[in-house]
Amino acid sequence: SERHLDMDVTVTLAPWEDGPTAGAGSMYVATVRRDYRVLPGTPAMRFTCVSDIAEYHEQLLDPTSTETWYFEPVADLTAASPQAFELLQLTVDGEPRPIRRARRQAGQVFSVSLGPDAATSQHAVRISYTYRVLVQRHGHLLYLDFGVPCKDVRVNFTYDDCGIQHVNVLDFFTGAHDAQVLRSPRSIPTASVSVSLDGWVFPKSGVAFAWVLEDELTTATH
Repeated sequence: SERHLDMDVTVTLAPWEDGPTAGAGSMYVATVRRDYRVLPGTPAMRFTCVSDIAEYHEQLLDPTSTETWYFEPVADLTAASPQAFELLQLTVDGEPRPIRRARRQAGQVFSVSLGPDAATSQHAVRISYTYRVLVQRHGHLLYLDFGVPCKDVRVNFTYDDCGIQHVNVLDFFTGAHDAQVLRSPRSIPTASVSVSLDGWVFPKSGVAFAWVLEDELTTATH
């Protein structure tokens, strides 16, 4: 299996402007970027978004799947909706690769060929990709999975102007060392929390960010 080295992940959470700001159907837009070095084990990468929970679990066990997101249907949105999930960019050693999108009734798939040089390389290449996904505001949770061994992982989660009072970090990293959690001070305008772990992280590890909404605290006090 592949081994990902120097894994940098950034997550930026922002309010979704095309839906309600609160209540049913209110969403955040999560823009996720992953950057790492790897000796590719497959000639292509595949990103899937589904609304069927059984298919979601099947995709998690599929070694040819790079990332899989489950999107619960809300109002007129399903996993097949362009707004629900979109792969924005994928580069190999800084060079953008063409992205293909296939839509199905129950979801959508983005596939990217790494190119002949990366597929046959005997040396590690740097892969970077960015995608955007809708996350339910009242779901209170965003979970990132690491399906292969990773070495030296850093994850930064930013949530400016989201009406979030506090973010809890639940790390499910399985490795020889404990993860380090660092929060931005309240005196600066950028609200963020970062998680890092030096050394190897075993497959099927992950980290979850669980938030507490300001308006829910206000309601609870009345």
